[in-house]
Amino acid sequence: MKCFWLNVHVNYACRHSGMCCTAGWPIPVERVRAAAIERAIADHRVTPHATPWLIPDAEAPEDIAGTIAVRSNGHCVFFEAGGSGCAVHDVKPAACVHFPHICLIDQRGVHVTLSHFCPTATAMLFEHADPIAIVEGPLPVREGDALEGLDARDALPPERETASGPKTQDPGPRLMNYDEFSAWEREEVAAARIGEWAADDLAWFDHARAAVPPPWGWPAAPAGVEETWWTVAAPAWPGFDAVLRRYAAAKVFASWAAYQGDGLAAVRRSLRIASAVLRVESARECRRAGRGLDVELLTQAIRNSDLLLVHYADPDRLLAPPEVP
Repeated sequence: MKCFWLNVHVNYACRHSGMCCTAGWPIPVERVRAAAIERAIADHRVTPHATPWLIPDAEAPEDIAGTIAVRSNGHCVFFEAGGSGCAVHDVKPAACVHFPHICLIDQRGVHVTLSHFCPTATAMLFEHADPIAIVEGPLPVREGDALEGLDARDALPPERETASGPKTQDPGPRLMNYDEFSAWEREEVAAARIGEWAADDLAWFDHARAAVPPPWGWPAAPAGVEETWWTVAAPAWPGFDAVLRRYAAAKVFASWAAYQGDGLAAVRRSLRIASAVLRVESARECRRAGRGLDVELLTQAIRNSDLLLVHYADPDRLLAPPEVP
């Protein structure tokens, strides 16, 4: 099976920043991985920071033993246990194996993008120098590990966008073939960008916030966010155009929206939402730090944006056509 990446991300490798290990997320553990971890503990190769390290979950699927315990500081009990980084890196659960990969699997192959909540993924947006392109690359998991993601191999291809113009000239929705879809994706990846503040940004941002299911939530935009944007974020924004184009391309490529929503229109809508969220989060970071936008603040804004869009928001709510003016 062929595997496709953006050239921005194709050389991704974990740099052990530990952000995924310290996010406080409940991490499900497969029974086979739980057994391997128990053997490592019994052999004194690993000593967790707390016991019991496994929290049973009676409502979990049959193949899941439970979730990894989290320390009071939100860190996984195996993070920096007996050294630096993840102590169970070689036998870590599937959720850890796959982070930060986001895979779309269809009849064309496996398409891999990344969650930029991962600092390494975000750093690659700043480090890349070549023109953005879709390239073939390796599978994102080791041999023997199951590939996870949105499996659309049995789904129909995405709908093309409805033509504009008088209704008499509009044939209505029509499915693409896969060659057409790939050609559209290549063109959109090359053209994708995130521009400056738009009049409906706050409405789109609030739409993203509303997609977060309770009991979770996301903070509202700070008061005067548009003024903050134009005062301290906008002056530096053009200087990060290349980085912003790479982030935009990552939102178009391997997008689940093509199959979960109304085809290509949903992919464009997901980029529009991501653009609004990133601008608001950039202004928020500038306001928090009391200075103009720089690499550090844009990095944090990108990470926050994907934390909301990829990890907190419910995809169905996020992709539903919003009531935006």
